[in-house]
Amino acid sequence: MALEGQLSDFNLAEILQLLASQQKTGFLNIETNRNLVFIFDKGVLISTRDRRSRERDPLESYLHAYGWFTETQWKHIEYVEQNSSLDLTEILVSEGLMDEAELQRVLRGLAQEMTHAGMKLRRGRYYFSPCKDTPPGVKSRYEVDIQGLLMEAARRLDEEPLLKEVLPSQSITFTAGRKVVPPESLSPTARRIMELALSGLTLGRIIRQGKAESFVVRDLLKTWCQEDVLVRHLPVEDDDDAGEGGHGLALPRTPGLRSVPATVVGLALLAVMAGARFTLYPVAADDPGRPLRLAQIRHEVVTAAQLYRYQQGQWPQDLQALVRAGQLGPSLLGTVEGLGWSYRLDAANDSFSLDS
Repeated sequence: MALEGQLSDFNLAEILQLLASQQKTGFLNIETNRNLVFIFDKGVLISTRDRRSRERDPLESYLHAYGWFTETQWKHIEYVEQNSSLDLTEILVSEGLMDEAELQRVLRGLAQEMTHAGMKLRRGRYYFSPCKDTPPGVKSRYEVDIQGLLMEAARRLDEEPLLKEVLPSQSITFTAGRKVVPPESLSPTARRIMELALSGLTLGRIIRQGKAESFVVRDLLKTWCQEDVLVRHLPVEDDDDAGEGGHGLALPRTPGLRSVPATVVGLALLAVMAGARFTLYPVAADDPGRPLRLAQIRHEVVTAAQLYRYQQGQWPQDLQALVRAGQLGPSLLGTVEGLGWSYRLDAANDSFSLDS
């Protein structure tokens, strides 16, 4: 017998628990502004992808949203799809873009994100189509316990307000804090997020390149900020009122650079994001863009030093160490030397200065 109704009467958590407890087999469709599907086999969730649907594959949307592949790789995937009858999961494995273990983690992450999103819904229609046997057309099947899925989704719902409080803007950037987490103690996902954060990217870009759900990325960054592993910086335009009742956050001086005004750093980040990663030469004295160019150069050096500190556990002894580690280009080092800037390590205070 089919099961149908409105989410205003029964929410997603109640429906999933009912299907699991009664060991149902079939397709649960949630029809709202974001249509979702949950496929069950004897009460166990085995997929969130309905290959019969004409809507965009949620796995493809997930992989695009979180920066799993380059444009060239996506073109190759599309070519294989157009010239074969393979499912996306089969293409990813057969073309060496993922192994089976990684694919399973991604599919489970997709299921968790869809459950998280579905539990926020209060309007819409649900419809369960039962099957007598194993649901047809399921590729890369997995088995997920509903109770664990719902408990994690509930935790994420509870944590969302705190995440928004700590990370209120997609334009937030990060610099290294006073504590260092050894890379070997982090998971591959955490290492990637840390490197993206220390490379000067905004929160929005970190999420889009993080290869993990938005919640996972924000939760890691929030934890590192609270533990002084990272220091967050609100965008310059939000930093107009640091007094009581203001919405801005005064930009603290980073451990690696003692005198970079927030406005200059913000302009430098905009320059970098606009594609200003060109070969750098000594800046002419009469160049009207000299202040911005110098700020960009300084930002490049500071970012390189922060990545070095994260990977090596200490600040570099000199700028040549950054070049040897691949964090700084030789042309940029030549520009810094041509400007007469000097790098001074202050090991006692776990910091450095870059003085002209």
